[in-house]
Amino acid sequence: MKSLRSRLAALCLLAAGMAGAQSSFMGFQIPPNYLSRFASTELVISTEAGYGVRAFPLLMSQDIRVSVVKAPTYWDYNVSTRVNDTTLAAGVFYNVPRLEVTHDPSKGLQYGGLLQGGGNLTKFSAGYAHLLWENRARLLGNVGVAFVGGDGVPYAQTEASAGYGRSFGKLNTYVGSTARLFAFPVQQEAQGSVDAVVVLNTTPLPGLTLDATHFERFVTGEVAVPAFGLGRYNETNAGVTYRLPGDSALGGGAFGVGAVRTRLSHVWQSDVTTLRGDLLLRLSVLPSLVGPSVGYQWTPDGQGRWLVSLVTLPK
Repeated sequence: MKSLRSRLAALCLLAAGMAGAQSSFMGFQIPPNYLSRFASTELVISTEAGYGVRAFPLLMSQDIRVSVVKAPTYWDYNVSTRVNDTTLAAGVFYNVPRLEVTHDPSKGLQYGGLLQGGGNLTKFSAGYAHLLWENRARLLGNVGVAFVGGDGVPYAQTEASAGYGRSFGKLNTYVGSTARLFAFPVQQEAQGSVDAVVVLNTTPLPGLTLDATHFERFVTGEVAVPAFGLGRYNETNAGVTYRLPGDSALGGGAFGVGAVRTRLSHVWQSDVTTLRGDLLLRLSVLPSLVGPSVGYQWTPDGQGRWLVSLVTLPK
């Protein structure tokens, strides 16, 4: 089940205080796009995901991110950046030491290397990607070698993805699909999988948004590298969001209730249902609505649990 994490929240408040009316802070020059980097920062405050921060931007011209999270079953502490379509990352991810270099533009030459400790997957690969159908479709081919328990396993990866969206009056729709094949010539094994997603949303009344998504994954075959293996999966999500008019906030719009939201999800394989209710507040110093979320999760064993977290929503 996907965990809930907030974006921006108190981090944006801190950044606004540092850069709101000045171009330097404690002798450091603040990059012009520094505040916009917080759009991908995650403040983790959740009974599911733990506590900490992901992708906090350092005060440097190069966009370097730091993550420190203590979750119920793992630690994260790492640093990462992206330069010219290349991701560089080092540190501990989900309790696993990792060093990664991945060059993966939307089209063109692809290559990468991943080193992990603790007997986890290590791999090296290279390939090429094409964009088709007015950039709505992507075809990727990679060859590489993966190391499992010290033994090298050659493999080939082929992946094709496409998506198309269309509006029918107030109803917006999107359909996307990804087909992938991992082949292992030495072991004479292969695994194919197909993902499909359908997204619907509509705004029947001012401020009121209804949305729904359904995801399906079908898998066949076997893999010689367990880390590449996928399993059957499907999940349905639905939500209702009502945004209050901006002038309804207290204090002349500086603070108040910005939106209320209800979300329902069901994972069919595990038969887990989750219902959440969110109260999102509007603060003039923050670029997003932020507030508490309280939910409940039903499981087949009857051991339900309460879920508490901090969530955000774009203004």
